[in-house]
Amino acid sequence: MTRTAKAFTSSLFGAGLAFALLTSPVAAQDARYWLNNASDCQVFRALNEVVPAACAQPGDTMLKGVRTRSWAGKTRGISPRGIRLLDDPAAAVSAVNQPAPPDQPVVAAVQQANPPTTKSINARVLFDFDSFRLTDDAKAVLDRLAGVLNDDLMKDKTIEIDGHTDAVGPKAYNLSLSQLRARAVRAYLIEKHGIAPERLPFVGKGEAELYDPAHPDAAVNRRVVFTNLSG
Repeated sequence: MTRTAKAFTSSLFGAGLAFALLTSPVAAQDARYWLNNASDCQVFRALNEVVPAACAQPGDTMLKGVRTRSWAGKTRGISPRGIRLLDDPAAAVSAVNQPAPPDQPVVAAVQQANPPTTKSINARVLFDFDSFRLTDDAKAVLDRLAGVLNDDLMKDKTIEIDGHTDAVGPKAYNLSLSQLRARAVRAYLIEKHGIAPERLPFVGKGEAELYDPAHPDAAVNRRVVFTNLSG
């Protein structure tokens, strides 16, 4: 199937096409998880160095005085005070023994032992072919992402939204389509979940950074990448 450029006119984007098409592709394969089937903890670990203690893995370091309320009571295997019993018994005892407000449990935070170099996560095929309309399944995926982005540990983070296409059709058309896809995702997160617009810069990269260059027309290349720019 070949795309045509009829769906778009130059006036539709205007200055929007000024978003730069990067010449040095990011290694998308470096992202540890795919958002579509990642757990909440995996999303957290992909996007931030500091994660709720409920998401701790061996080697992570408990942070004193750093807490998050958003996750309290939402994660399986937690203690009465919202602290998962970690693989390190001493850390678990220390965390559980920290005083908690009587009216609400809290979840302590940990520093990842081996945080990802690039704090990104891919989301595959949020759109039908040649479309920038979010599917119902895509909205469900973004709802889970929003839960992490609105957590206390993430509320000050800037998350770039990068739209990508496969290589079917003209490059200029794909660039425009990818920008519309990134913008659609951004609009949903802002309107449905109240995330501040300034936290969500977006860019369309067209077919410039294929996830699977050996198969440029493959659906896996139609994706959105979320990257924490705040470190």
